[in-house]
Amino acid sequence: MSRRWPYLILILINVPAGLASRAPWSWLPRLVALYGGDVLSASCILFGLRFLRPATPPWRIALYSYLVCIAIETSQLYQAPWIQAVRHTPPFGILLGYGFLWSDWACYAVGTLLGGAVCWLVERLRVGAAHAGRGRAATPAAPRRFGV
Repeated sequence: MSRRWPYLILILINVPAGLASRAPWSWLPRLVALYGGDVLSASCILFGLRFLRPATPPWRIALYSYLVCIAIETSQLYQAPWIQAVRHTPPFGILLGYGFLWSDWACYAVGTLLGGAVCWLVERLRVGAAHAGRGRAATPAAPRRFGV
């Protein structure tokens, strides 16, 4: 399986979960309802970058992901009428957010760390599956005898 497909699957799981965490009918605990969307959006950005750049080291993807999240959050300090109009359209309101909160930086850090842990697990499983498929012998080779 290609290195990209697990990350596409993770994105397809992550997006509805993040949207559901923000839904007004959400039955989630208050802490998860308040901060879960930001955590999931950070991990979704990480999975997206990993999908686009599978050969880039995961630690670098995690760093880029966190910086993208911080840039988006910091851009919310800019409140010109034209950008406010853009933010009040359905896709851009979700992507760009509405107001700056310092607590979101912590959520992005948690989401990046959790997403990085999932990426590490995906890579370990992928490498393990590749080694299992090489047809190694079930028994070790007999030791060599020297000098006989």
